[in-house]
Amino acid sequence: MKSVVPSSLVGDVRQGHELDQAKLESFLAEKMPIDLPLTIRQFNVGQSNPTYLLTDAQGKKYVLRKKPAGQLLSKTAHAVEREFRVLQALGEHTQVPVPKVYALCEDTSIVGTPFYLMEYLQGRILTDIRLPDIKPQERLRYWQALIDVLVQLHQVDYKKVGLETYGREGGFYERQLRSLTRVAEAQTAAIEQKRGEGRLPRLSELQRWFSRQGCPDETTIVHGDFKMDNVVWDPREPRIVGVLDWELSTLGNPRTDLANLLQPLIVPFRLGFEKDSVLQGLAGAPASEGAPREDEMLERYCLKMKRTYPLEGWEFAKVFGLFRNAVIQQGVAARVAKGQASSSFAHLVARVYPRTMEMAMAVVDKIEAQSRRSKL
Repeated sequence: MKSVVPSSLVGDVRQGHELDQAKLESFLAEKMPIDLPLTIRQFNVGQSNPTYLLTDAQGKKYVLRKKPAGQLLSKTAHAVEREFRVLQALGEHTQVPVPKVYALCEDTSIVGTPFYLMEYLQGRILTDIRLPDIKPQERLRYWQALIDVLVQLHQVDYKKVGLETYGREGGFYERQLRSLTRVAEAQTAAIEQKRGEGRLPRLSELQRWFSRQGCPDETTIVHGDFKMDNVVWDPREPRIVGVLDWELSTLGNPRTDLANLLQPLIVPFRLGFEKDSVLQGLAGAPASEGAPREDEMLERYCLKMKRTYPLEGWEFAKVFGLFRNAVIQQGVAARVAKGQASSSFAHLVARVYPRTMEMAMAVVDKIEAQSRRSKL
């Protein structure tokens, strides 16, 4: 099959994201067999790490991921070195579908920041969770495939694949809450320095709610941003050929991946945002949409993971997932304010973090109301 990249996903290298082609070609020629010269284009997707499509003289395609240029707000974000490490471990030792990685470069004199090179996977990126190009009766199978690959990842013995130092065992949510709060404060300052109000609505109230809640503590490899558009699908079938975007991966509580994946199933269908909004939801969608329900996807996960259904700690994980995504979206807003945004539609993402926090607090309000009623 001819390898064709949709024009909506890739375009010319954007201003400020240029690479030193001569230095890059020289580095790659020393690391692997590659036919020069390269043609370099930039993907429009990816909010954090600039991502490029490289095509060699024979038409073979590769993907380059690099850290953004400039001073970064977070020391732990944009960790392309970690992406390379986890992709290499999973690719060599497991059946989790990931792209093959070829080379990691931590020498900033080549393209300005660390980067790595991986294979280009032929397939589909499905950016609309409504799956409008898929027949309604087949859409459920795509969600089931996502659950199945997530289970596959969470069942990996991280010690056996050499990732025992990839993160810390236990205490995942506690550490994340502390870290996200610090990051949110830094991002708020960055936004307000340039554009005015940048705070997350009702943040103090949410922090108090988390402190009163509990969630079972366990450790697996977590992807960190597992969702529909971070995988490459087979060109024709509901089968995942590669999981992408591992920059937030670590050792952590597997509920965080599940909550991120199923978040669209708790976001109301067609919220009435702008036509080009990046927020999409399926909760309450008409049956004709063929959308899955949160409970059936959660039950499938529990069955395959051999867990009791309903999953203990699920409500905590849902709220945390919304909060975390609000902080990530706020981070995009901060990068837009600083002129460091890597995506061509970053300005759209930058607008939505207050609404995501509102949805998190709506879940909290519902849980608290149910708790009060049960005590009457």
